[in-house]
Amino acid sequence: MTDIRSTLREQSRNASAHAEPRPGPTVPAVVRRWKLWLLTVCAIYPTIVLLGLATDPLLEDLYLPVRLAVLVPAAAAAMVWQINPRLQRYFGAWLTR
Repeated sequence: MTDIRSTLREQSRNASAHAEPRPGPTVPAVVRRWKLWLLTVCAIYPTIVLLGLATDPLLEDLYLPVRLAVLVPAAAAAMVWQINPRLQRYFGAWLTR
């Protein structure tokens, strides 16, 4: 049993001695909040307008607060999982400049 342990220790030492150095953690660039706000406003306005137009035939008889209770979660989900990640990839360099 001790032979196996010593063999494993030796292999571990050899592996760590020949391993490539790992790069350290990178510091994320600081996103300018006003640019993120501007990008969000430019993205959420057409999202809400399009969702409003698409759901208007279904929700036209409902009161405005009820319509908004349907539209806002749908718009927020679209922004969080679809629109913002794509916009941040596309405008990432500009956001941190």
